[in-house]
Amino acid sequence: MKVLFLDFDGVLNSKQHFLMYKDVKIHGADTLSDADLFCMKRDVNKNNMWVLGYILEQVPDLKIVISSAWRLHYQIDQFKDLFAIFKLDGERIIDKTPKKFSSERVHEIHMWLDDKKDEGIEVDWVALDDHPIFFLEDPDKAAREFLTDPWIGVTMQDAFKIIKHFNPNYHQPVLLI
Repeated sequence: MKVLFLDFDGVLNSKQHFLMYKDVKIHGADTLSDADLFCMKRDVNKNNMWVLGYILEQVPDLKIVISSAWRLHYQIDQFKDLFAIFKLDGERIIDKTPKKFSSERVHEIHMWLDDKKDEGIEVDWVALDDHPIFFLEDPDKAAREFLTDPWIGVTMQDAFKIIKHFNPNYHQPVLLI
């Protein structure tokens, strides 16, 4: 199984994005669910979501596990609804990392992976985040940690690296301008 551990803040949005909409207020949401979905949609950048969609298109069997702090506030179905707004396949979201008292993201990822190993499931994975999550001595750091610039979020250059991890024969497109 191929898995992308996905962060949101600094990946699917950016500091630049938040500066642009800082004065947006929530109006017209009829239910808490509507308000949640409005906030989720407002808090992601459509360009970053498009890049995620490109990754998913190029790695059709890639599954997503939410490792973001957003997983503490939203349910899987809400993430799937958010993906649908951006025409992404929400069924690719299969889980959220566990939250244990005083755990760090690296430990939460490894707990999730250990559960899959106990189930006999082999996982090829990467983590996409805007902050280093692995310790310097962690053998997974270089091969599996993909860091974005929090000012702009995930870019096509990030996407190319992730796709290449899963599909070593992938050749990024050449644009003629």
